[in-house]
Amino acid sequence: MKGIIFAELIGFMEEVGGLDFAEQVLASSELPNDGAFTRIGTYPAAYALKMVGVASEVSGVPADQLCRQYGEWLFARFVILYPKIVGQYPTAEVMLEHVGSHIHEEVVVLYPDAKPPKVTATRDDDDLIIHYSSHRPMAHIAYGLVKGCMVHYGDTRQVEWVGDNDPASASFRIAAPETLAA
Repeated sequence: MKGIIFAELIGFMEEVGGLDFAEQVLASSELPNDGAFTRIGTYPAAYALKMVGVASEVSGVPADQLCRQYGEWLFARFVILYPKIVGQYPTAEVMLEHVGSHIHEEVVVLYPDAKPPKVTATRDDDDLIIHYSSHRPMAHIAYGLVKGCMVHYGDTRQVEWVGDNDPASASFRIAAPETLAA
């Protein structure tokens, strides 16, 4: 995974838990690089999973919930870090429809060694279904990113995880609240 994801994860931990919390997580994670990440470096996804696991143990917040919160927070950071990319999409739906066909292609151009997840969008009547598939079990972060995207664009529809709770392959239904399953 690209180092920017790690650097932002540390920033997330600092913001929500404080500097002491972030330092405790990094120390307790016992990573070979001691938690030193460059934004352009590439690191094993296992490092992020270890950090999230430790953050969950320390905070008492389930790891999947932390990942979803991080995803939402990360989208807000992407708005700041990549305003030209986010700004070219007029709605959440249009942006989400272009993650796999445009945004991730741009990532590979910038970082030829990057292996972004496969993200596609399909329609089911009025609903938009986002499909996530990756060799990394980060679907909970993807779910949070989708929710963060919706919030950024002021889209009041709800996001529902559909199917199994598989962290490597998931689908998310975006629909009006009254059409989602209870």
